[in-house]
Amino acid sequence: MRENTDHPKASNMEEATKVDPVNPIIRVGEERDIGKDGLKKKLVKEGEGWETPDIGDEVEVHYTGTLIDGTKFDSSRDRETPFKFNLGVGQVIKGWDEGIKTMKKGENAIFNIPPELSYGESGSPPTIPPNATLQFDMELLSWTSVKDICRDGGIFKKILVEGEKRQNPKDLDEAFVKYEVCLEDGTLVSKSDGVEFTVGDGYFCPAFAKAVKTMKRGEKVLLTVRPQYAFGEDGRSASGSEGAVPPNAMLHITLELVSWKTVAHITKDNKIKKKILKEGKGYDRPSEINREVGGWENLCEEGS
Repeated sequence: MRENTDHPKASNMEEATKVDPVNPIIRVGEERDIGKDGLKKKLVKEGEGWETPDIGDEVEVHYTGTLIDGTKFDSSRDRETPFKFNLGVGQVIKGWDEGIKTMKKGENAIFNIPPELSYGESGSPPTIPPNATLQFDMELLSWTSVKDICRDGGIFKKILVEGEKRQNPKDLDEAFVKYEVCLEDGTLVSKSDGVEFTVGDGYFCPAFAKAVKTMKRGEKVLLTVRPQYAFGEDGRSASGSEGAVPPNAMLHITLELVSWKTVAHITKDNKIKKKILKEGKGYDRPSEINREVGGWENLCEEGS
């Protein structure tokens, strides 16, 4: 409801019996306090696994909201449309943010939310009176990971397609990407089916380099970019086929890291750089002794 309308193993029995006040272990039918502000959670159905959503993640829920006397004031189930929002960023009442971050995928729970974590002294006329304690029957259907990659709210990254392996490009590497940049209203600003740039030098706006350094090969993401990582107070004039960006505009960028070429300094004085055009096999490399025999000796003679 909008504000405006693998499991850790205990090392001993003592640790196993401790109760986490923020995310306590609850059995079906039990009710526990969540935190110290009066939020209560009763587990109706257990979820899957042990993972729970993080701040910024896009969660999808079904809910039914009632007053303590049972009067229903809102329900996504009645509309047959799940509700999506980003967790922990103020898009919903605080009781939702605090409660849903304790849930697992597929879990169903009932939350009793005090007025301090919902609509307070004002209520939300005409359906919610002042100082009302609310009850929500919540089901966490799914969530999509959304990361605050700069840890300042400037760039949120939502993964659309998972990438391969674990490596990420570095500043010296040359990244090949596809992208589409739009304003908040969907107006297309810029688009490319393939462009290559040195990661450290960046491209288009500062968000590109910041995001690419967190991505894996083949990964596709949706970036929500605030002005400080876009074009700031000045904006950007239209140029050629690219549209204008107004001052203080937020951007939505679909970005795909197709591939990159690894570039590294190979001398201590950083005067020689090596760009890998094709990856080799295994981990062995020739040593000074290897160069004296076979193909390495011949190579050195031919190049001398």
